[in-house]
Amino acid sequence: MASWNKSGDGDDVELILRKLFVGGIKPDTSDDQFRNYFAKFGDIEDYVHIRNKQTGQSKGFGFVTYKEQNSVDNCLSAKPHTINGKDVDVKRAVPKDQPQERCHKIFVGGLPETNEAELKSFFEKHGKVTQCQFKRDQNTGRGRGFGFVSFEDSDTVDKLVILKHIEFNGKTIECKKALDVKDKQHMNNGGHNQNPSVYGGPPAAAGYPPPGYPAPPMPGYGAYPPYAGYGAPAQQAPTAPGYSAPAAAPSYPTYPGYPAQPAYPQPAPGYPPAPAANPYYAQQQAGQYNQAPSSYGAQKNTYASNTYNSSRSANYKPY
Repeated sequence: MASWNKSGDGDDVELILRKLFVGGIKPDTSDDQFRNYFAKFGDIEDYVHIRNKQTGQSKGFGFVTYKEQNSVDNCLSAKPHTINGKDVDVKRAVPKDQPQERCHKIFVGGLPETNEAELKSFFEKHGKVTQCQFKRDQNTGRGRGFGFVSFEDSDTVDKLVILKHIEFNGKTIECKKALDVKDKQHMNNGGHNQNPSVYGGPPAAAGYPPPGYPAPPMPGYGAYPPYAGYGAPAQQAPTAPGYSAPAAAPSYPTYPGYPAQPAYPQPAPGYPPAPAANPYYAQQQAGQYNQAPSSYGAQKNTYASNTYNSSRSANYKPY
């Protein structure tokens, strides 16, 4: 059996269950048109038609509070709703601390040991159940204390979320909306579960822009202006007066079967020129010498002379 409780912000749950949210209202809808339409479903305790304080136009939404809960059920079962020649979106006013997205599935936490048949039988009292899951440990088979229940009507989910805490087999369980990944991303991005045919887009639903003011531009994808310099080839800085351009890379002989020696890359503007070519490269290739000449002149090979041998031969006498 379900028990009443109070939500986290102190609002009476019984009062919330008698309250409706109305969205997609036409900007020129009057308060009398708004109230008279919903008075057909029961006695109204209070209503609020949100308007722009400066222009007086409707912001596109409002709230209706009935004296009896069955008036809310009567209104929700009479969909679709049309006010002032325009379809409007009517649903239960869910507390702000709960997701505002419509969904057909709830998460049930704090469950005692049970089974899916018992869980489905319990929630059938609130609305038609399409699917029921009670999670168990794969190794032990014992219940993990939570499950999921899907309903045919999203209003049943809203009602259970407003109740939040209900009693099941002598234990208090908690009901929350079970949103899928796409719904969570949509909600985190500031979106709402709006029907385009009802709301006609956010600017129209909010009564914006004011009369006499143009709508803000909505450029399509790829309409951003190009930025100067992007994609253009880099231009080399001009040579400063009195300085010559960087020296070209030296050319090397090509050997059969081997590619040519790659040239030095051009230095970036402002950097010193490439290193000078080896002036002795041609002589080295011709085999004249294998090292750069010494500043002291050519090295004398004393061991190539006959000085040592001639002196020994002069003093040598046979026996």
